[in-house]
Amino acid sequence: MPAGGDWTSLLRPGDLVVVAQGVGEPTPLLEQLLTAAPTGVQVFVGLSHSQALTRSSSLPLLSFGALGPLAHPPNNARLNVIPTHFDDLSRVLPHRGQEMVLLMQVTTPDAQGYHSLGMAVDHTYELIGRSRVVIAEVNEQLPVTSAPALHHSTFAATIRTSRPLPTLPPPTIGEVHRRIATHVLDLISDGATLQLGIGAVPSAIGSGLTEHRGLAIRSTLAGDWLLDLANAGALRSASGSVVISEAAGSPELYKYVSVSPVQVRPVREVVGPGAAGTIDRFVAVNSALQVDLSGQVNAEEIPTGYIGGIGGQAEYLRAAQRCPDGRSIVALPATAGRHSRIVTRLEPPTVTTARSNVDFVVTEHGVADLRGRGLQERAELMITIAAPEHRGPLREGLNQ
Repeated sequence: MPAGGDWTSLLRPGDLVVVAQGVGEPTPLLEQLLTAAPTGVQVFVGLSHSQALTRSSSLPLLSFGALGPLAHPPNNARLNVIPTHFDDLSRVLPHRGQEMVLLMQVTTPDAQGYHSLGMAVDHTYELIGRSRVVIAEVNEQLPVTSAPALHHSTFAATIRTSRPLPTLPPPTIGEVHRRIATHVLDLISDGATLQLGIGAVPSAIGSGLTEHRGLAIRSTLAGDWLLDLANAGALRSASGSVVISEAAGSPELYKYVSVSPVQVRPVREVVGPGAAGTIDRFVAVNSALQVDLSGQVNAEEIPTGYIGGIGGQAEYLRAAQRCPDGRSIVALPATAGRHSRIVTRLEPPTVTTARSNVDFVVTEHGVADLRGRGLQERAELMITIAAPEHRGPLREGLNQ
């Protein structure tokens, strides 16, 4: 197995190079790819915490959303978005009919030659058996966790590095986020199983949950709120109580995940029990760009372009509804600048999550409980949680 050298010589015109995302991104491999890949190669990327994708490159970029540095112009203009659920990528990408090359980040091998995937397990893991070539960055500073391990024979080439994982600065939590979190906390009981993400609202919710007890976590992505809950004694002590696919945050979070019973597992294993309806009191909390008066959610686009993605939102919200005493929650600030995020009609008309999959919509102004409500009732409830200055225009739009 070659180590280092010109691994890009393994690429062929027409290849689809699929790059692991998040803290699992093999950034040095991605940087080399962007400068040395042969003509005719396409690159599939996800959420990146580096600036590599902002640099000029002629390579066509594909993704399941405009995420991280690709969420902003002019970078999002380079991107071709494949609208698909995050846990469906391993099914969808082979349908493109291209030979696939995977770029991954792994730990140094153990005595038997196995490399752990460390802090992140994504679609690249599930594509290994369907790819022509797998290339790895072997990062000496990536900690071994409970994540799946791959034998060194999996890789056609490797490069050795020693670099810390990207540190995500804590989000700025304002009064609006705290008020949203206060309303969400009223919907979460002790003993619940939670799905959150990263960002200001999940962080505010996590901070507010430290007085709860017996909580479990089943979330594709976990931020420093997981560490806050652990330090506060809010988490259930039973084995398998915390199951994630990726941890992204501080060095302290990474250390906790590497020494604790946290299970870092493939996406489908994380989502699966919820989708099957087998988790008691499963509460899924997701964000949105807009929610219309019927409860339809747009988490992908604004009039000026694509700035989000489907991700796992629709899957988790529906999973929560299937589970006994589960709750699906969409939480968002009521406004963005001068514009209401509670709208009569989505603009653009992009539906990320169907209105039938939303139980509660929460803003800083309150909670709209949509369960069992007709369309007219839903509209009235949604108007009550819009910003006061937008309620009149929303009522007028409803009556037109």
